[in-house]
Amino acid sequence: MDIGLLRTFTSVATLGSFSGAAQRLNMTQSTVSQQIARLEEHLGKQLFVRTTRRCRLTPSGDELMERASKVVSLVDEMESAFRPELSSGTVVVGVVDDSYLFAPLTRALAEFVERRPTVNVEIRAGMSADLLRELKARNIELALVRVDPELDRSNLLQTSRLIWVSRPNWQVPSSGIIPLAVVGGTCNYHKTAVETLRSAGMQSRRVVTCSSLEGVMEVVRAGLAVSVVPEGELRAGMEIVGDHRLPSLPYTGLKISFSEQEPSLAAKQLARVIENTLQTRGAARQSDDNCLAN
Repeated sequence: MDIGLLRTFTSVATLGSFSGAAQRLNMTQSTVSQQIARLEEHLGKQLFVRTTRRCRLTPSGDELMERASKVVSLVDEMESAFRPELSSGTVVVGVVDDSYLFAPLTRALAEFVERRPTVNVEIRAGMSADLLRELKARNIELALVRVDPELDRSNLLQTSRLIWVSRPNWQVPSSGIIPLAVVGGTCNYHKTAVETLRSAGMQSRRVVTCSSLEGVMEVVRAGLAVSVVPEGELRAGMEIVGDHRLPSLPYTGLKISFSEQEPSLAAKQLARVIENTLQTRGAARQSDDNCLAN
């Protein structure tokens, strides 16, 4: 069996999307579809149920995924052992500057470094727009970036609710103008805040701009302004602004994007470890939420 077909299959299964797998593997979507069709013909089983936006595994696909992921990992291990030059050097990865992501990312990096001790990892934190420009310029190989899940659902790792955060008992100023604290540069959260308020007929003004998210959070704790962050960023000394004081915010998505060049084996291996770590964390959080709900 062609290991390339299994790689394509595991990518589609992991991302839940043919287009997402095409982007990940630097193939056309038609090539991905052709390879899945070849695999299904070879095995005599339907592996995916396809919808307009997503696809899910059939029972046969689930059974194959359990075996295929082990085979692909084993082949990667063999390539690393017999051709270490394929899994060495430095992988430069961009990470969106959301501090709560660094705990699971650290676990993923620890696992990756243990498996690939000859690979160096360089992390560059920044805004999603800046990281995408770095990808296009091929200054980094892969990046963990924020996207609008309503516009791009092709290979989302997770979605998070955006929230307004403030110091406890914050109230809308008598002027009705909402003071905002934002990260400098191309901040999508600031854009979302302004557009959401404008749609609700409310005004805002940027009162503090910081070079880092940590600085923004301290400004919020001090009560000088409110800000928009993913729900995972809620910290001690602040609260979610509720009680209909401010309009509801949309969700934000998280995905891995690659540069246009063929990713190195090490980059693909690191991406797989990050995917598995974040998806495991997301499943655990969903389980905890279900337990609390019951």
